[in-house]
Amino acid sequence: MFSLKTRITTGLVLVAVYGFLTVALALTLPASDITFGTHDDRIDAVLPNNRAVTVAAFSDGVSTQPADPILLLEEPDVVATYADLNRFFLGHQQLADWLANGTLVLIDTDGGRHPVSPARRTVTQLPGLFWLQLLCGLSGMVICLLVWVPAKRDVAIHSFAITGLSYVLFSSAAAIYSTRDFFMPGPLFSWLSGINHLGALLFSASLGAFLWNYPRKAPSRWVATGFYLASALAIVIDQLQLTDRPAEGFHSWVLGIFLIGLLGAAWQWRGTRTQPGHRSALRWVISSILVGTAFFAGGMILPAMLQVAEPASQGLLFTTFLLMYLGMALGVVRHRLFNLDQWWFSLWSWLLGGLFIMLTDLVLALILSLSAPVTLTLSVALIGWLYFPLRQYLWRKLFLSNHQELEEWLSQALPAMLEAQRHTQPRSGVQEALQAVFQPLALESLPHTTSAIALSDKGETLKVPDPAEPRTWLLHHARQGERVFNRHDMRTAGLVLALHQLVNQADRAHATGAREERLRIRRDIHDDLGAKLLQLLHRSTDTTKPLVREAIHDLRDLLKDMEGESLSLEAAMLQWHEETAQRCEDHGTRLQWRAHPTGTVLAASEFSELTRILREAVTNALKHASTKQLSVVLDGEAGSLTMVIENDGAMPARENRTGRGLDIMASRARKLGGRFQHEHQADRWRVILGIPLAAGAPTLEGSR
Repeated sequence: MFSLKTRITTGLVLVAVYGFLTVALALTLPASDITFGTHDDRIDAVLPNNRAVTVAAFSDGVSTQPADPILLLEEPDVVATYADLNRFFLGHQQLADWLANGTLVLIDTDGGRHPVSPARRTVTQLPGLFWLQLLCGLSGMVICLLVWVPAKRDVAIHSFAITGLSYVLFSSAAAIYSTRDFFMPGPLFSWLSGINHLGALLFSASLGAFLWNYPRKAPSRWVATGFYLASALAIVIDQLQLTDRPAEGFHSWVLGIFLIGLLGAAWQWRGTRTQPGHRSALRWVISSILVGTAFFAGGMILPAMLQVAEPASQGLLFTTFLLMYLGMALGVVRHRLFNLDQWWFSLWSWLLGGLFIMLTDLVLALILSLSAPVTLTLSVALIGWLYFPLRQYLWRKLFLSNHQELEEWLSQALPAMLEAQRHTQPRSGVQEALQAVFQPLALESLPHTTSAIALSDKGETLKVPDPAEPRTWLLHHARQGERVFNRHDMRTAGLVLALHQLVNQADRAHATGAREERLRIRRDIHDDLGAKLLQLLHRSTDTTKPLVREAIHDLRDLLKDMEGESLSLEAAMLQWHEETAQRCEDHGTRLQWRAHPTGTVLAASEFSELTRILREAVTNALKHASTKQLSVVLDGEAGSLTMVIENDGAMPARENRTGRGLDIMASRARKLGGRFQHEHQADRWRVILGIPLAAGAPTLEGSR
């Protein structure tokens, strides 16, 4: 049960150890006091006295070996046959033995004999090409490590990680033997060449398995297995030399496996034609792979297979593979490859922070190498200002960070929960509270509810059921990957859920109190103001009765709105029809009413706003125009409500423009999430309203 950052740190340490071992092995290779090189198919040598000669042969006083320029090949597997390769290793073994015995003599073309003395290699004598190949391989491995450790385990992720392992294998092995001084023991040379071939074949197989499984899984799990079986078969054929030429036993297998992998990319491309997100990520992956491998295939593998041209420098071509990994890293940032999202940023920010600390330490070490008074002053200052605060911080971090006090998690969870519920009423706010308390690297949800809070994946994941919705929250890696979850975190999550229950109870109590107060006010208005309006209606004249009726209707709508009860669309249309017909009758206007209701239920607020919009539109038609006929069409089909109010009679010029009433109607329509427009054609004035009806609104039957 190790935290994410602990596992990454362990992986980085192992990569660094591998790099140090590679450097140590390179330093054990034999060297001499003479510098060798090739020119025009001959071996040249610079003697210790800086005299340049052309080498004709090597001898130990008994045997002689011709100075074949092939001995200085950077990569031996480009020779024509395995027999030539074996002679190459045997020749190096003989020269290395003579040098170790102190009997090696260089014979130049003039017959001069020059003894060759052994020497020790130092770190500063390692060529730049050695460091370039090694660092490229280690960098690719680090990128794969930072992808593999936090990502979900599947074939594509594993295959991508193995490409990084194989890259560091073949690049580090080649870095050792391709930058040798000259002499190298034959068995070690053969062993390193075998590691190089193993890494190259494993790289092609892993890349092929990756392309067949990203972003979609291959049609069969045997596809990935087939790639690795093919690479294993190729390794056996190559190492046992079952063919005559390395081109057939090694190079053709590497290229063939890679080309079959590209067929997987074509299959993925066809399968993602209706998935633009996957297509975009796949385009980035394919581009990165082609850029990283095309140069090596064209500059190294094809010339070695066809024997038509001298292969390019393998060490320089190895660096192109790093372009592939850098492209993958950019793909993580741009297209969220491998579903890393913010994990990638957290990991790299943590890694770069560690590198920054190391660089700062080196700078301080240089400063402390100054004179004694300066170093003494800096030492005292560093101990007082840095050491003691750092010690206290580490103590709290290592021993107290996992035990949050009540006020700490409460101060984190409560504001987040209240803020979420204030802005999004349907949500519980548990997600925001869990994010604030545990600060996980990733938080996702499952569309079902677990029975209880639980740990999984050896503490990497904490499962918390949402109390208000049918879902379960999955928290991955607490404190941005610094630690794993434990039983104390389970208790804390339980307290968060209990806090949610308390917040909900308080919210329900507040809502109950507000509802009871509204009902009290409603009863008072109904009993007092309602009775007085009814008395006023009976005592009014015919000219004032319409105004009193409108006041009674307004009061009735206000009381219904205060009840906060829903109303079916059909019942609402009946009330609207009754009111509009009465008003048209009072004004001597003929009403054409057409309504197509559904079983949708309107909330009290929706009914109130729609009633006011309809009432304002009818008022405009009856009072601001010489209306003889009024048409109202209501259509509640297709998940929306459309309301069209049209009247004849031209409006006065000063009224035929946007006024306060129209602005109010438009504002009410926006409040309901709909649209409002009005138009004037010939002698007709039309108002059009459209609002969406909630998709999940209960039907008339469901509301009973």
